[in-house]
Amino acid sequence: MRNKVILIILSLLNYSLAFSQTKTIIGIMPFKGESQQRTQYTYRRNSSPEQDETITAIQDAVTDVFIKTKRFNLVERQKMDQIKSEKNLQKNEDFIDGTVIEQSKSLGAQYIVMGNVSKASMDKTTSNAPYAGTITRITCNLAFNIKVVDVTTGLIIASNSFSAETKGKNAFESAMDEIKPNIEKFIKDNFKITLSVASIEEKNKNGDAVKILITGGTSLGISEKNELKVYEASELTVDGKKMTRKITIGKVRVIKVEDENFSVCTVIEGGC
Repeated sequence: MRNKVILIILSLLNYSLAFSQTKTIIGIMPFKGESQQRTQYTYRRNSSPEQDETITAIQDAVTDVFIKTKRFNLVERQKMDQIKSEKNLQKNEDFIDGTVIEQSKSLGAQYIVMGNVSKASMDKTTSNAPYAGTITRITCNLAFNIKVVDVTTGLIIASNSFSAETKGKNAFESAMDEIKPNIEKFIKDNFKITLSVASIEEKNKNGDAVKILITGGTSLGISEKNELKVYEASELTVDGKKMTRKITIGKVRVIKVEDENFSVCTVIEGGC
């Protein structure tokens, strides 16, 4: 038995994405700085207040990127901090255990985002120059990784490392500005959501769709001239297991964003 539904994949800024009116719910665990020992990770308790502030600032910057994509609902930070605090009272292992998974799930999170900072230094050097006097140079060196855990399975579904070294008065901000586009690409590459075709707005004389209404608007960051791939998703049952088969059937371009929920598209390739 096969059930068919027409879905949309958005291709924006050279990335293949998919969107949905139901946003993905994520919980961002407090980032930490760590050192690796054998196969375990231990929490660096002797980190300085300055390092802790930098780690928190990195988490804030990563959170900001997730928010700006307009495709996520975030679990309240205070609640994720509470999970972390309770976990640290019991053990210091870095891996996500069943308790953390269940607590995150109870908060509605579909995914947990973890951040491990391996380097967060702000080095200042001074030198004396003729006429200029004392010159202070600031060098920021950042390196961290992000892991995404599916709370349904407890498995890490995506991970990536990010780093930057910059100099100047606003070295930290410059480093994060350099890293943020890579975080955005990581998000776009790994979080695929789905839009649906709400209705066919106009057909040509042959009965083919030339304009369609899709279930996505400003709330998902959709704008005019975005190009979207249209595919047919068929649900098949094979050997007692349900599977989804996706076949690309066309391409559309957004010509009008009506509101936060709907946009009108014109068909530029294939059919819908």
